Amino acid sequence: MRPKTLQQRIIIFILIPVFFILAGMGWISYLYTRNAVIKQWSETAIAKLQRSAHMIDMRLGKPKDLLLMLKDSYNQDQSLMIQTFIIEQLRKTEGVVEVNHKLIENFNMKPNPPGMHGMVKSNSMHVDRMENFQLSLPRYNAALSGETISLSTDYIDENGKKTGQIEVVISFQDLIEQISKTTWWKSENAFLIDNEGNILIGTQLSRDAYDPEKPVKFGRTDPLEKETMAALKQNPYGTLFGPGHPPDEISGYYHLNEAPWSLVLISPGRQVLKSILNFRLYYFVVGFLSILGVILFIRVSISGTTAAIKKVSEAANDLANGFFTEPLPVLSGDEVGMLTGNFNKMTKQLKERMELKEAINLAMEVQQSLLPPAHFSYGNIEISGCSVYCDETGGDYFDIIEFPEDEGKICVVVGDVVGHGIGAALLMATTRALLRSRVTQKGSLSQIMNDVNKLLCMDVRDTGRFVTLFLLMVDVKKGEVQWVRAGHEPAMMYNPEQDKIIELKGKGIVLGLDRRWDYTQTVYGPVPKGTVILISTDGAWEVENDSGKRLGKKRVEEVLQQSVSLSPAKIVESIVSETRQFRGEVRQNDDITLLVLKFRENPL
Repeated sequence: MRPKTLQQRIIIFILIPVFFILAGMGWISYLYTRNAVIKQWSETAIAKLQRSAHMIDMRLGKPKDLLLMLKDSYNQDQSLMIQTFIIEQLRKTEGVVEVNHKLIENFNMKPNPPGMHGMVKSNSMHVDRMENFQLSLPRYNAALSGETISLSTDYIDENGKKTGQIEVVISFQDLIEQISKTTWWKSENAFLIDNEGNILIGTQLSRDAYDPEKPVKFGRTDPLEKETMAALKQNPYGTLFGPGHPPDEISGYYHLNEAPWSLVLISPGRQVLKSILNFRLYYFVVGFLSILGVILFIRVSISGTTAAIKKVSEAANDLANGFFTEPLPVLSGDEVGMLTGNFNKMTKQLKERMELKEAINLAMEVQQSLLPPAHFSYGNIEISGCSVYCDETGGDYFDIIEFPEDEGKICVVVGDVVGHGIGAALLMATTRALLRSRVTQKGSLSQIMNDVNKLLCMDVRDTGRFVTLFLLMVDVKKGEVQWVRAGHEPAMMYNPEQDKIIELKGKGIVLGLDRRWDYTQTVYGPVPKGTVILISTDGAWEVENDSGKRLGKKRVEEVLQQSVSLSPAKIVESIVSETRQFRGEVRQNDDITLLVLKFRENPL
């Protein structure tokens, strides 16, 4: 159903789109804020896990450091005293409940001095390295009435043979005591797991139910836990989101440095995003009620305005049918009154525009009459050209000038005045007149261009307007071409002997810019039979299609090379057809002028 009244249009085309825009903005704001909250939660969770992991790493790091010091002591003088001291330090380390040595039987060793029980029996024992640091799962120690873990490593001699093992027994409760007292550990769903997925401790896992022989597996059934386990193998820390919008659950994980363990934190997504979800609900409810209120207010207040607009509409209908009525009375000073006054002004200006349109049509006829015939022959040369304007009048032009007193020579010129419309057309006519009057006098092409430039500079001065020009003269007797280029695109010449396109270049700035500029002419010859020369304005290859892509100069060259066997008229038609086909329904945005010279097969 199409809207019939102004009220319906305002509701359909203004209020409803505004509603959807506000809803969209609200949704985008929600997504942005949600992502910011999730990112903040992720950073906070990683920071919590990192601090807690550091607590455990600090507890495990000291025994490991002492074990490494013990390894280095075996190959030093007075190693027995150093070993005794290090092991005593191990026993005194916080959380360490026991230190045990195990040596390989039949190992060559000497008796210990008195008082060195449980120590390595000979300072002649050589240890090359310690390896295979191993950390056991928590086990219940009946003697200590609590859980412990074992940190063990092997003694390896210089031959790579295992000579013994040292084991450090650490209280598991003492190891996790600090993290178990944190607020987030008590309130969140958190786990300490090993690399195999065994849960060492969890906030929702009873320690009485923990069995080291049959530990509970993390990620057995829950998809997010499985993804977390997989991510732990790839990255030392990070966050993951479960399915749904918002996600059902969010997990954060952090891998310890001193143990093959990881801390994992899992929180419900709605709990993390609770404030954002409430904001979303309030935003849409309030927005919907506000739109309804605005619709009712507009319906009541606009009824008087529509009557006044209806009168303007009726007068506009009469104007569309060609009837210029008397000015409408302006009865108010509001927008409707301004609309009525502007309508009266528009009616007056429309009459003036119609008169101006007639004048422009006349100017177009005059400009078309200034162009030479579309097809022209001079001896062995065929010439065809055309100008396709994007407005009624334009600044492009081409001309063919004969030399009455110097047979065997003919000039062709293509020019492009900056801009479009009446102003450009007037400057084009001026340039044409100056060039025609000067060409008929004696002088080289460069002298002709210098004189035209000086006169044109006097006309345009500081207006910012200028003209690009390509002036080419064919000397039939000498079989050569001469040209001067004044800021114009180089002409394209097809050379049949080389079977390729050659650009006719040359130095020279635009006309009307610098009256002191000295133009130079370029000569090419002899011209082979079958040569085709195309002089064009840039509008031919700057045509754009509906995608904003330009036709390009290379494509124009391809069309020219494919059409060299045709007549100049057909070549011009082929290029114009290519530009129209390329732009499709897109409006032409620049004037196009093409001039083609073809040297017949007969020798010059």
